[in-house]
Amino acid sequence: MKNLFLSTTALVAGSMLLTVNGAQAAEKIKLGLGGYFAAVAVAGSQSDGVGQSAANTRNHGFARESEIFFRGETTLDNGISFGVDMQLEGETSADQIDESYIYVQGTFGRVVYGQDDPASDSMYYGSPAPIEGVGLVSPDFVSSVLANGVASPAVKSNISGDADKITYFTPRMSGFQFGLSYTPDTCGAVAAACASDAVGLESQIDTGQQSEAFEGAVNYVRAFKGGEIALYAGMATANVEGTAAAVAAAGAEDQDQWGVGFTLVYGDITFGADYREDNQGTSAANTDRTDYSVGVNYVVGDWTVGMAYAHGEAEAGAGLGKDETDGYQVGAYYALGPGITLTGGMTYWDVDDNLSAAAVENEAKEFVIGTVLEF
Repeated sequence: MKNLFLSTTALVAGSMLLTVNGAQAAEKIKLGLGGYFAAVAVAGSQSDGVGQSAANTRNHGFARESEIFFRGETTLDNGISFGVDMQLEGETSADQIDESYIYVQGTFGRVVYGQDDPASDSMYYGSPAPIEGVGLVSPDFVSSVLANGVASPAVKSNISGDADKITYFTPRMSGFQFGLSYTPDTCGAVAAACASDAVGLESQIDTGQQSEAFEGAVNYVRAFKGGEIALYAGMATANVEGTAAAVAAAGAEDQDQWGVGFTLVYGDITFGADYREDNQGTSAANTDRTDYSVGVNYVVGDWTVGMAYAHGEAEAGAGLGKDETDGYQVGAYYALGPGITLTGGMTYWDVDDNLSAAAVENEAKEFVIGTVLEF
């Protein structure tokens, strides 16, 4: 499988070189600016008594998250397009440049190289979020303490994160599109100590780290009278690093994930659901993780109202039960103007620990109101 993929990549690269030598771009790539700024105010209550997980935490606060996009594209005389995308975090962050990649696309499909989400993530379809930017699945803002083996539910198949990779997407044919990503080393996404991005050659014995990741997906999109349906299936697999003895001592193994999902739009209603399984890269018995969610949104003029439920559970070992997190959410958002959205709603979290430890378990209620500006 790996040799076939690398051979395909080489053929695509060769085609790209011939294209560059055989045609000239109408003009040099010029970068444009874009991005978003999300700001929210949160109030709520959670298990904050002595010895409980949220002890001594405030019952209100502010949060924000923003990015600036630098994007540009040019098209050659033969119709092949080349482009670049760099995303700068608006706050000081360990991952100051969130994503940074270049791409080439044409009738052959799309090839992406750089720091970007894998195909198994970017091709996802699933449940909609009732609160703009503050959903239940891998939310940007989490005000409650979710400290068990699950934290918040995560339904997209993704092992490599934004680590350097190459991805190929086929053209969409009869509604179907396929994508496959290869990541030599996930250090840039999951580890603190990495070599310079300019060097690109990392250690292959970082015990427990998952690398040489293949992450692929297929989705199907079809319009019908009054609506549209999108189906998704994704998978991710990677090899664990380290010597055999070190890997065994750490209880690690190759990581595998798979997931499915769908989104159905009919008239003013959007309904979706998804499901994912993950062996978490651990070799011990009964340590798998399962996540799923379901949601529905309804559009009324400039308003969108909705509700959603998400669940995540991680087995804690043979005979030790499991950690679980359940999230329930109702919310709405209002399109105030072009690129200006007001949003708000209520979220309830129920966090259970396999050992019923008070310092981990939590019942939390959050009320959030905010705005998202896109530019």
